[in-house]
Amino acid sequence: MTKSNLVSLLLGTSVLFLIMSFTHNSSLIGAVVGYWTGFIYTQWLFRNVQKSVNLEISTAVRQSRRSFFSRLGFVTLVVATVGRFQKGWLLSLALGIALGLVVSLIIAIIDYIKLERGEV
Repeated sequence: MTKSNLVSLLLGTSVLFLIMSFTHNSSLIGAVVGYWTGFIYTQWLFRNVQKSVNLEISTAVRQSRRSFFSRLGFVTLVVATVGRFQKGWLLSLALGIALGLVVSLIIAIIDYIKLERGEV
């Protein structure tokens, strides 16, 4: 995980905690869990893509398929666990996952553009 990813992960988490403290809405803890889940999902995806870039096509497809089902199982496990123990958090969990995916993708795109320009 790069420094910019870590900063955006911690900054987003702190913003969610600030919103939670101002609104006194404890169900936003689901958004924090979702934000971390989305971030972990995206970082896992990028790590697997980097590993499979230099492989043969058949091996890369097999590894990508296995990785996809692992990531899908991870997200399903998080959603099922939250749904089992805290049903009220499901909406904020979904919004947190979406927010985590979007923020981490934006950070990754910015980092890639900087790398292409030679600014890193």
